[in-house]
Amino acid sequence: MRWRYPVFICLITAFGLVPAAGKAEGVSVRDAWIRQAPPGATVMAGYLELRNSTSRPQVLEAASSTGFASVMMHRTVVRDGMAGMEHLSRTELAPNASLIFAPGGSHLMLMNPKQALRAGDTVVVELEFRGGLVLPVTFAVRK
Repeated sequence: MRWRYPVFICLITAFGLVPAAGKAEGVSVRDAWIRQAPPGATVMAGYLELRNSTSRPQVLEAASSTGFASVMMHRTVVRDGMAGMEHLSRTELAPNASLIFAPGGSHLMLMNPKQALRAGDTVVVELEFRGGLVLPVTFAVRK
């Protein structure tokens, strides 16, 4: 019997001999959720807690989802008493630390949902880190 490379890789992956990228890189996510928007809304916000359990910084460079036309990272800023949003091209997660994306702070802007989302639905967003780590995260839609 001759081994063919793709079959061999499938077998290795199926038996768990290749660790999951998120776990191997020491980045984990907790409490990922999206605020339910009114019907017809074209923008939603996503929140989560990122944990870096490594001794080196991790840099979140982008996010994407098949459920939305685009995903951007923003943070809320207040200047001269006026609140607004500032685009983040990347954000650094310090070694052995957590970073919280929460209302009134850093968050994911989820643009143009492909379908209406209601409380109880879920959407996968892929977080893309420097060095090639892509971490798929399931976000729950909440009221």
